[in-house]
Amino acid sequence: MTLSKHFMQRCSVFLGQLARPFSYLAIKHDYKYLVDWVFPAVLVVITGVVLFFLRQDLNVFGDSGILSRVLGFIQNLPGFYIAALAAIATFGRSDIDNIIPTPTPMIMEVREGEENRIPLTRRRFLCMMFSFLTAECVVLILVSIGLLSFAGDYQGRPIEGFKVFTGIGFLIYMLFFYQMVLATFWGLFYLGDKIHQTD
Repeated sequence: MTLSKHFMQRCSVFLGQLARPFSYLAIKHDYKYLVDWVFPAVLVVITGVVLFFLRQDLNVFGDSGILSRVLGFIQNLPGFYIAALAAIATFGRSDIDNIIPTPTPMIMEVREGEENRIPLTRRRFLCMMFSFLTAECVVLILVSIGLLSFAGDYQGRPIEGFKVFTGIGFLIYMLFFYQMVLATFWGLFYLGDKIHQTD
């Protein structure tokens, strides 16, 4: 029993470490929820409307379809994200380790059994952001491969319920794709401009 409990604790710690890049989504910031959820949701609604009106002629899951083209675009991004992450982690300017001025992004951390609100420096904020983007991109690539493989078996079958199911699934996929794209542009704003400004 003790060995089993010890094993489960180790598994829990390990899984927590694997999921740690997604802690970026838990950062509290005045504008971050717009980038993470509001603007991606608006783009998904627009995408849904376009899909509805063009549903007869639009190629989503087929060869050279939307999903295939999205996969072709995102499969090269993890290398860029990892390079950006390495550059941020080793960036030499000392002011990158200053706390971000108001509105300061905050993260909740448990230390010695107590929850603490930790204000983030630009370095930590950007490291968390590009770590998240790398992980999200890898997940999207794997999901894309799975969806394309699965959809290929059902291509051409006139099952209306299946079309609705795959349409909803595609819109959920696009929500996270848009989230990744918008967070990338926000990260580029920080890297290209904000990080070089004095507080």
